[in-house]
Amino acid sequence: MIKNLVQVESVVKTFGGLKALNDCSLEIKEKSITGIIGPNGSGKSTLFNVITGNLKPDSGKITYNGSEITNKESHELFHQGILRTFQIAHEFTNMTVIENLMVVPGNQKGESLLYALMNKKKIDKDDENHKRKGNRSSSIS
Repeated sequence: MIKNLVQVESVVKTFGGLKALNDCSLEIKEKSITGIIGPNGSGKSTLFNVITGNLKPDSGKITYNGSEITNKESHELFHQGILRTFQIAHEFTNMTVIENLMVVPGNQKGESLLYALMNKKKIDKDDENHKRKGNRSSSIS
């Protein structure tokens, strides 16, 4: 059975008298590809900012992988695998997609010299996977 990965329930977010999100609810199923579309000013970015902890909802509930994440800070959500990216990625334009993705996770075991020395086979496997995936990725421009 496919479960809900993200569930947004009756979320409201206002800015002064403007309701950017008004009783917003949605479910994103595990292993699905989901898009959010709408005109400028319809609340898409506000929704992503609320889900990722960059904004706090006025009311409602958000769950991720069965755990409530409503009102959690973005740095807490990062460690659960949730982060906000932006539409204009320009910092690492000379890197491939896979290289950009590898930059994000902090505190990786492979960053430790002791781990690297004791787990050479694992590091070699990571290098092999990187090379294999790198051949199929394209550069961001």
